[in-house]
This record gives sequence, C-alpha cells and structure tokens, in this order.
Amino acid sequence: MAIYELQDAKLAGIDGQGYVFPIDTFEGKQYRGVFFAHDEEADISTDIQEATYEGIIYHKTTSGAGDATVSVTNVVDTAVGKRADFTVL
Repeated sequence: MAIYELQDAKLAGIDGQGYVFPIDTFEGKQYRGVFFAHDEEADISTDIQEATYEGIIYHKTTSGAGDATVSVTNVVDTAVGKRADFTVL
C-alpha cells in the first residue's frame, strides 16, 4: 500500500493540507481525498456538494499537482483543525 503525504492544498478556496488518492471498487477506479483546514473556523461542511480541490493527486504509480471537482462527505473537528473527507465527482 502506498504512503500518502499531506501537502499544501485548497478546498473551496480554504487553505490547508490534503491529497486525493485512488481506490479500486467493483465499479472501477474512483478517487477520494482528505483535507485539513489551517483555520479552525473554516466554513467546511457536508453541505458542500460541489467544490474545487487544488493540490496533490496521487495515482497508482505517479503523483502531481492538479485540481478536481469534489463533494464533501464527512467533516470532523481534530486537534489540528477541521478534517474534511471528500469524493471526486
């Protein structure tokens, strides 16, 4: 299994760190991601149905900077700020 590293990213214009990674499903390859907002007061919620993610995108053998349209599926308060899990649309 690959080891993914948090890198500088933006989600819906909010600065933070995160990444997008591939997963294999019965429907084929899909992409999911995680994002940690630097600002604990960031306005991230599961109400975000379409937002732009800008940052590192991992593929099976390569990675690089890019952007994607995503939908936030879960938001959790952590010690380092808000964590948002999302799926790439």
